[in-house]
Amino acid sequence: MERHENLGPAEKTIQALLQHLDHMVHNRPGLVVADARTAVGVRWEPVTTVKEGDQTVVYKLIKNGPKVEIEQGDKVVKVRGTKVGNLWADNTIRVDRRKVADYRPAGIFPEVALWAYNQVAEVWKLDNEFAAKWASYAFGQEHRDLKVVLAAFMMVQSRKGDPVRENGEVLFNDDDYRDVGEAMCLITKGRYLNAKQLMRVHDILVLPEIAAVNRELGFSRSARNPALGRWPKAVKSWLRYREQNPQLLEGLVKSGFKGTVKALARRSHYKPESQKFFETLGWKQSQSSDGRRKVAIGVEMKAAESWDGKTEAQVCEIIEGTRPSWKVIVSRVPTSVGITRAIMAAAVEAGCLSDKDLIIATPTLEDLGLLKVQGVQERWQAAVQSAEDQRAANIARNVKNKGTKEVLQDGADKAVQKAVEEVVKDMQVYVFVDVSASMQGAIEQAKSHIEKFLQGFPLERLHVAVFNTNGREVTLRHASKAGVQQAFRGIQAGGGTDYGAGVRALRQYLPGEDEDSFFLFIGDEVAQPFQAAVEGSGLRPVAFGLVPVFTPMFGRGDAVRRTANALGVPCFEIDEATFEDPYAIPRTLRNLIAATPVGQTTDGQRRAPRLTLVETILQQDLLQKPAWAA
Repeated sequence: MERHENLGPAEKTIQALLQHLDHMVHNRPGLVVADARTAVGVRWEPVTTVKEGDQTVVYKLIKNGPKVEIEQGDKVVKVRGTKVGNLWADNTIRVDRRKVADYRPAGIFPEVALWAYNQVAEVWKLDNEFAAKWASYAFGQEHRDLKVVLAAFMMVQSRKGDPVRENGEVLFNDDDYRDVGEAMCLITKGRYLNAKQLMRVHDILVLPEIAAVNRELGFSRSARNPALGRWPKAVKSWLRYREQNPQLLEGLVKSGFKGTVKALARRSHYKPESQKFFETLGWKQSQSSDGRRKVAIGVEMKAAESWDGKTEAQVCEIIEGTRPSWKVIVSRVPTSVGITRAIMAAAVEAGCLSDKDLIIATPTLEDLGLLKVQGVQERWQAAVQSAEDQRAANIARNVKNKGTKEVLQDGADKAVQKAVEEVVKDMQVYVFVDVSASMQGAIEQAKSHIEKFLQGFPLERLHVAVFNTNGREVTLRHASKAGVQQAFRGIQAGGGTDYGAGVRALRQYLPGEDEDSFFLFIGDEVAQPFQAAVEGSGLRPVAFGLVPVFTPMFGRGDAVRRTANALGVPCFEIDEATFEDPYAIPRTLRNLIAATPVGQTTDGQRRAPRLTLVETILQQDLLQKPAWAA
């Protein structure tokens, strides 16, 4: 969001929500190189390692990249990518002795975690209560990484209900915002934090970079130990509740969280009430050197369940009888059997795959011919139609059947539409696409961005124009990727640049008296400001959105941002990288529109009854711990 003045807590929150970040956790190894274009200053890319003699060689994985065959003893390893260099003991990747990148094992991406944590810290420093309300609001959203960071921060921040005294007398107790962090970890309804995410809160707090921030903020007095705040207490409550409700603990084991529950118990120093806790987890106990342990010492635990040696029919029986999670099934199916048609069908029919699992497994379902089976097909279609992100569009690239591709793409389109359905009420949206000569070489990139989000807006509220020195309206005949592609087919870059021409092309679509208008620009901004064209159009935008497209020859200008400043309206910027992240597009689009301020009518009254993102956060009640943990 472009501003000249200092940002307040609300603006900083919006900035954090609209900024595209890489995923905070990567479940595979990667390399990290400097990249000033990203918010965190570095870029992560997936890699694999291969032993070549006494060296560990790192290969960067590239989708549809060149295939490399490497001999390893008596077998050949195939890698699709390019060689980067050798992995050294200090986790650097080097060519000869020259460092070319840093190697990162699977796990938390520290730079992203630190950036996000600092955004929360900046908001908290300006307004403690707003930060707590933001955390309470975020709990109900699907952005898991942000929720984990907010929970971690609220666990350790310094407003924790301390008594306020005067002349030695306790007058009252301060607000306890650590309760919000506890509630985020303990509530088990809606989009709650699962066991793995609860562990991730701990893993963030013990990062040296995060521990240093907490010391600077005065959240920790220890120069050596990281601040954990209420995390141990919250986890002990979480574990105690599940121990006292055995079916919940058994459900965690069935879902593949056995190792995570053990880790939570260790890190929080949890003391179970009975040996049943250890038996459920199959966790053998031995006495400590100081003899303090009293439960399940020396008790033989039943061996962990194994499916080794089981036949396909036996595996299907187990699946139908116990309904384990898909993660457990994949980890236990014997290599000699593999995921067969019968096993996959049994897993789908038993409800072992979540909606997300089903979408990801689409190529496998197709290869096994299960998408032609009515029951499986219906379950799969329901999963695709309820998707909250655009992963289905990415999966569509890996399937062969045209009908399957269309269902997946339709699901991705609906995910965007659902994201903006509520927030776009009482608003007209105007989209302007730069097709001038300065966009030569970047116009296809701009089209690629557009076809991932434009179909999300209701057609009756959407107006689109392309412009160079002249502007013309572009009509979408259908709210879908196909509809967007058809509308922009044959449009190429050429001519001069006049952003005002694009605005004038849509000036006949005046917003109603009770409606706001929002301008969204896609281009390189290499032009002059166009304040007069906006003021003369009568479209009265309350905010600008900007998808900046960097062109190799012309770089990037500032026409949109300068015009926004001249008009006194905010300019929200969307990072191009957002459009490569299927999780980020619906979320960012919704936040972008929700952040748009509400305008006024000609008589000075508030224009629309909608609530902005900031108003929604301000009206949010602080989270309360569940009754069993209060």
